[in-house]
Amino acid sequence: MNFFVISLIISQIGAHGTHLLVMKKDHGPVRISSFLTLFFIGLTTLIESPKIEALQAIFFGSSFIGMSDSARLTKTQLSMASLLFVLIFIFLIHHLKGIGGAIGFSAFVSCLVIYSLSKMITELKDQVSSRRQS
Repeated sequence: MNFFVISLIISQIGAHGTHLLVMKKDHGPVRISSFLTLFFIGLTTLIESPKIEALQAIFFGSSFIGMSDSARLTKTQLSMASLLFVLIFIFLIHHLKGIGGAIGFSAFVSCLVIYSLSKMITELKDQVSSRRQS
């Protein structure tokens, strides 16, 4: 499997795993994100690959996305945001100094884009349906 496909799978696991536990447990999103990230890093520490650090960063960033409130992003939007996160992160990692800035910025932009697009689509649907009724 190539790096991009593995990245997409890991981002889905990170986002949905974090989101699921945030909804079910009362430990707070930051603790859950931290715990899952440390668990993932622990599992992957023994894997010898030059790409493992990038995959760990992708898991960490997608767990940021998983901390999103259900009122803001549905599960489908969460999936789209984590896919978009991988694309943005892979592009930005080469252009931003320091991996921490790239992770947080990529997660934020991913959520913002998906949330904004969903609001715009909803608004357009409402406008079309109101025009049909008049």
